Amino acid sequence: MNSIRLDRFLAGEGAGSRAEVKKMIRSGRVRVNGVTAASGDMKTDPASDEITVDGKPVRMTEVPTLMLNKPAGVVSATQDVHFRTVVDLIDEPWADKLFPVGRLDRDTEGLLLLTSDGRMSHELLSPKKHVAKIYFAVVSGCPDQETVRLFRDGLDIGEKRRTLPAGLLFLGNTAAAFPAETWDEDKAGSSPVIWDMKEAAAAVSEADIRRCGGNECCVLISITEGKFHQIKRMFLAAGREVHFLKRIAIGGLYLDPALPPGTYRALTREELAKLRGSRTIA
Repeated sequence: MNSIRLDRFLAGEGAGSRAEVKKMIRSGRVRVNGVTAASGDMKTDPASDEITVDGKPVRMTEVPTLMLNKPAGVVSATQDVHFRTVVDLIDEPWADKLFPVGRLDRDTEGLLLLTSDGRMSHELLSPKKHVAKIYFAVVSGCPDQETVRLFRDGLDIGEKRRTLPAGLLFLGNTAAAFPAETWDEDKAGSSPVIWDMKEAAAAVSEADIRRCGGNECCVLISITEGKFHQIKRMFLAAGREVHFLKRIAIGGLYLDPALPPGTYRALTREELAKLRGSRTIA
């Protein structure tokens, strides 16, 4: 059951402002399952309860969960006084019901989920769930296994605890080329980092690979945390700089390569099931 205050539900569905809805309820115009509502703070489940105003049913708008290919320069918020937000990119009548699942930095691109499902958002973001997120990055310097070891062992990025074990893979000069030596799950012990590096490498476009210039390299990173500027701080602690960052996967769901930056689509039933049933969400 997904319960919500009656006045909040009615206001959200356009029945009136919160103050107007309270007046409707006090005047006896609102019924829940045929019974006159006593107050606006009563809990109701719009998915199963019959709610009417003046005898006309008010039904819950079905809002899909969206996959957005976030472009650089847009903030991961529902509103902002200085910058365009990810919600501003959604040209739908129910866009104001969406919120981003977590955040990407303003200059970071890639996969961002937008939803109205608070429970799913919590499951994906909870530190206890250790949901894996995979990023593609262009960083300074050349490939070396010492950096792989540093990421695997955890880095001091100026917080109370070192970062959790993270996967790092240096890519070759094409999306299909990567070293034979990748993340060794045996070395990770009980680490919850879970991903398929071959699948992740295949999700990187040739256009992104071509972003690498002189004295730069392309990498894949898998983390199970979401600290502020975490990946940039991890590379800084390893003596490198991040020149480009793009998220390509979260919880086993990969960014659709057919989505140009700034565009979106609804998740399929299968994709939603993957997110909700993934063994990374325990």
